[in-house]
Amino acid sequence: MKYLDDLAVKELLRDKWLRIAEAIEEAFVDESVLMPEKTYLQGRGGDFRIMPVAHKQYAAVKWIGVFPDNWQIPVPTINGSLILSDRQTGVPLIGMDCATLTAYRTAVTSAIAAKYCAPDAEEFAIIGCGIQGRYHIEAYEAICQGHMKLSIQLYDTNESPMNQMFNWLGRESLCHAWGRNKSVKEAIKYADVITTLTPSTEGYLDVLDIPNNCHVNAVGADAVGKRELMTNVIDGSANIICDDPMQALHSGELQYNEWPHLDVNSMQYLIKNHKGMQLDKGISVFDSTGVAIEDIAIAELVYRLNES
Repeated sequence: MKYLDDLAVKELLRDKWLRIAEAIEEAFVDESVLMPEKTYLQGRGGDFRIMPVAHKQYAAVKWIGVFPDNWQIPVPTINGSLILSDRQTGVPLIGMDCATLTAYRTAVTSAIAAKYCAPDAEEFAIIGCGIQGRYHIEAYEAICQGHMKLSIQLYDTNESPMNQMFNWLGRESLCHAWGRNKSVKEAIKYADVITTLTPSTEGYLDVLDIPNNCHVNAVGADAVGKRELMTNVIDGSANIICDDPMQALHSGELQYNEWPHLDVNSMQYLIKNHKGMQLDKGISVFDSTGVAIEDIAIAELVYRLNES
């Protein structure tokens, strides 16, 4: 079985944003998908996740570790592998490193949510300036506003990664305006889309600071005990969307069980029914916990690109 390292995966996916988005959207609405619950295993300083899934003629399992403090060593915060197999025979077809794969699918899924929930967005706020923030900015530029440049506002409690991202934006020419900020409140003041990408265990995003009709991609809370949104953000939102509602109740922003009768829609529902959802009537939140549907969609694309 051939194994693709992270560099090989990165090269195959480079500038394939629209193809990735198409593959992930198709997988979300495909009724043939089988996806058992994600399993967590505690590490020391992070956790491991085991994610099985089947889609059409393929089956896959992803084994990944997420260790937020690795940047201090420094080594990647996300490490892992995915094996893609033939669903009929069980024969392994290809293995691949899934650090870059995970970064791509997370960013693209956020961009899909923003595309439907905030189709006219121009002002984007990135809270948490690690590597995932860079992937999100590129995904937004390609998928949400491919015809025009964005305005990006940055905030991080650590000034070093914020300054690095600020300088990167200047070199890459991905937006027409960008800025560093001294607080979350300052960064989101004019935002159409807010993206939270931090390992926080306490809610810091306050609905009182969020502009009207803004869309929030809440990405950082993807395990038990993590949280970025204050309770009033959920309370004050007109639409709550999850990649997997049950998983969000376990390990996303909804895990605290403070909203027992909350009306939650899935990503599948958003893609199929966005035209009738009145998404311009108030704040919307996408609670992103990361699901294996996204992984197998992008892994299949990697496999096909590698074979061609």
